[in-house]
Amino acid sequence: MEETKVMNIFGGEKHVGNEDLDTMPPLKEDASETELLDYMVLVLSRQMSCSYAFKGGYMLNQLLGGYSRMTHDIDFSVDRKGDYEGVKSILKKIAEKFKDMGYVESYSIKEEIQERMSGGIDFYAEDGHKVLGVDVGLHDISYGIKHYDLKFTDIDAFTVERMLADKLIAITTRKRFRRTKDLYDFYAITNFFDVDIKKLADFIEIRGGAEWNNIPFNDTVLVQYKIAWDKLELVNAETGAKIDKPLFDVALGRYYAISLSIKSGDVLKKWRHDLSDFS
Repeated sequence: MEETKVMNIFGGEKHVGNEDLDTMPPLKEDASETELLDYMVLVLSRQMSCSYAFKGGYMLNQLLGGYSRMTHDIDFSVDRKGDYEGVKSILKKIAEKFKDMGYVESYSIKEEIQERMSGGIDFYAEDGHKVLGVDVGLHDISYGIKHYDLKFTDIDAFTVERMLADKLIAITTRKRFRRTKDLYDFYAITNFFDVDIKKLADFIEIRGGAEWNNIPFNDTVLVQYKIAWDKLELVNAETGAKIDKPLFDVALGRYYAISLSIKSGDVLKKWRHDLSDFS
C-alpha cells in the first residue's frame, strides 16, 4: 500500500507511513516568524522519540486562531529528565539550520532541566535581542493530554482543561502581576471552548500549588491587578493588529465564576462557552 502524502506549508510533504524522520525537512527562504515556529514543531514532532506534550501560547494559536495573542516561543513538556539530552540535539540541528539560512545570528541552549527549572533554547538577532525561543519543562504528562492533527504534523498537547488548570493556579499566586496574559488566555479559552469542570478541578489538584485563600482578591490586590491589566498590550497572532481586551471586571468575573465554583467544591457541571455560563 502506498503511504499517504499531504503537502505542508514548507513545500514538502506531510507523511503518513515510514520515512527518514531524522532528515531535516525543507524550509523556504522567506519564512515568516509563525512559519519558523511551525517548522520547529514539525521537526520536534518528527524526531523526538520520547513522550512529550506541547502547551502554551503556540497551542492557543492553533486552537483560537486570530483570537489568540502573538507568541515568539514554543512550549512543551517531557516527563523524564534523561529525555532532555535527545531534545537538545534536535534543538541544535534546528538552530544550525536557522543560522545557515540567516534567520538568526546566534543561539543559546540551556544545558540542564529540573522540575523547577526549564530547559530549551533562545535565538538572537544580530543586535543581540531575542527573536524566538523554545521552553522545555519537566512535568507529569500522564494525564490531560490529547492528540491534535495540525495542518503539517500530528502532535500531543495539553487539553483545554489542563491548560486552564495551569493558568487558574498561576492567577491565584503573585505570578498574576507579571503574567497578566494568563487572565486574557483564561477568558479567551472559556469564550470558545466548553470546559469539564470536574476534569479541571482534578487537574488542579494533581498539579498542586493553587493558593485558594487568595481568591477572591482583596481591594489592594484588585487595584494592583487592574493596573497591570491596563498595561498589558496584546497583538493578534494572525494579523499583527492590536487585540482589544475585555474590560478587567469582565475578564476577572469569568475567572471568578469558574475558580470560586471549584474552590467551593461545586464541580459536577460543565462550562458552556456559547452561554457564558454553566449547564
